[in-house]
Amino acid sequence: MKLLKDMSFVTLLIIGIILSVYRISNINNKEIAWDVLGYYMPLPATFIHNDPLLNNIEWLKKVNDEKDLTGTLYMVSTNDKGEPMYFFLLGMSLFYLPFFLIGHFSSFTLGFPMDGFSPPYQYALVIGSVIFTLIGLYYFRKILQSYFSNKITSFVLLITVFSTNYIHHLTLKNLETVNVLFMLISITVWFTIKWHKEPKLKYLISIGASITLLGMVKPSEILIIFIPLFWNIYSLETAKKKIVLIAKYKYHFFMTIGICLLIASPQITYWLIKTGQPFYDSYKNPGVGLDIYSPHILDTLFSYRKGWLLYTPVMVFYLLGFPLLLKNNKHIFFAISIYFLSSFYIISSWSEWWYGAGFSNRPLIVVYPILAISFGCLLTFLQKKRILVKTSFAIIILMLTFLNQFQWWQIKNYIIDPYRTTKAYYWASFFNTSIVHEDKKLLLIERNFTGEMNFDNRENYQLIQDKSILFEDMNSVNKNEDSLNSNHLIVEEDETYILSKEVQYKTLTANDHLYIVISFDLRYTENLDSILPHMVFTMNRKEGNYGYYSPEIKIDSLNTNWKHYSFEYLTPPIRDHEDQLMYYIWKRGKKSFDIDNFHVEIFEKKKVLASKE
Repeated sequence: MKLLKDMSFVTLLIIGIILSVYRISNINNKEIAWDVLGYYMPLPATFIHNDPLLNNIEWLKKVNDEKDLTGTLYMVSTNDKGEPMYFFLLGMSLFYLPFFLIGHFSSFTLGFPMDGFSPPYQYALVIGSVIFTLIGLYYFRKILQSYFSNKITSFVLLITVFSTNYIHHLTLKNLETVNVLFMLISITVWFTIKWHKEPKLKYLISIGASITLLGMVKPSEILIIFIPLFWNIYSLETAKKKIVLIAKYKYHFFMTIGICLLIASPQITYWLIKTGQPFYDSYKNPGVGLDIYSPHILDTLFSYRKGWLLYTPVMVFYLLGFPLLLKNNKHIFFAISIYFLSSFYIISSWSEWWYGAGFSNRPLIVVYPILAISFGCLLTFLQKKRILVKTSFAIIILMLTFLNQFQWWQIKNYIIDPYRTTKAYYWASFFNTSIVHEDKKLLLIERNFTGEMNFDNRENYQLIQDKSILFEDMNSVNKNEDSLNSNHLIVEEDETYILSKEVQYKTLTANDHLYIVISFDLRYTENLDSILPHMVFTMNRKEGNYGYYSPEIKIDSLNTNWKHYSFEYLTPPIRDHEDQLMYYIWKRGKKSFDIDNFHVEIFEKKKVLASKE
């Protein structure tokens, strides 16, 4: 009964009930899909398909074909030998594990398929993720209680949950990493507070374990180590005291490091077996990565595609609390500032700074437990102001909460597009309650996640390059001796890459995408080869190729007649306009063939229709 008189506890209880009921009543039959499939994959691989190392992905292809869980198996990486391995680290699968086992047992007892994807597995995982949400909120409240009154704690809880993108990613999307990361960040901060008040081994182990698990879920979150490292440091003298404190408990640190290595051992062991290295970068995708020297800061903050402060404007007040945090809590100001700024920089440096189909900027949710302290300082400051100031602030917060909830509803109903929103489309759909199909032309290019390239809206594009290769004019460098006397190209048996062309993307356009259409005639002059050639398109950068597309040049029958081919290619999201667009015919077999009428057309979107983000 005493707890029910605690305002912040009652607030937490109400929030927990609302989030839990809403989430469990919105379970769909594809909870385990896309990124979640990648995080989850080690569990069915180990317990159902007897393939814990992922040596064979045929079972995964079969599951995906049957259940249509993802457009491409991007969540499968390769080692240096080209053998399949997990793209994501094992952290999320460790959190899923107990609920997977509950789902496995439930499937057996209830007569559902024990395939890792039937309803009992999905329900078990969702319920488990709700538990992680509640644990995260529990520790989040404890952090706030350390610095603020119950009233301020309650307000910060309510505003963080209902006035930001937290509501989306810790309900409908709570199987993704943000949920677990928010929980682990909150645990790390709470036990950092506890350890600096009373440096017990159990608190230090809790900090170390949480940081290790954060790194196993999302490696960049290892930056949270700045919180315990710089906590209570605000001068040279306090830095010296921190060093003395660490030295005093050095054996505690050695024990904690040992436990952290034990926790990380499944991941290290997996890397050793698959690559021979204790640490390995499995994120092999040259098209996506850290643009550490050219961060997308303005896009991250203000872009109409996913701008954090545009879609989550209440966070402006969380940032405005920093001067008050410095004034009133300088012993934690530098730890919080260093962590937030470094984390924000890394988040905004990711080449795909929009982070998929999220609401606002998804990864920044993990810094909310830290930013909430600065926001609490602002609320405490405003609490002492006149009623007019407090009333005005409350009205602004209510308006921003309504905007957040309404735009969340728009996202869920695809009125705001989760991938392609532009400035023009944002304002055209502002406060719309239904999709206006005429406005959809204002969106960014729609990309087909199946990998198909269909240039079916050519009327919206203009031709910027039209080039035909006349083989009778080609020199001997590009044409063999026999074909010098013919009006077509004769491709000999020992040739591999034909008609290769590489051009810097920025010399073609400043737009975010192009369509390339290549057509030609081809014939075999002898028996058909069993290994057919491919038309290859790709983007090149020093780290490797991305946007690779290689459709097969199919031969209908065994004849020597000319056949016309046409291939279309949509460039991938361009990581850097310095990257090279490349295309060529890949002659994979041994039989020779002839090529004629090779024609390249390049299209960019018409200026009148193009819209900036």
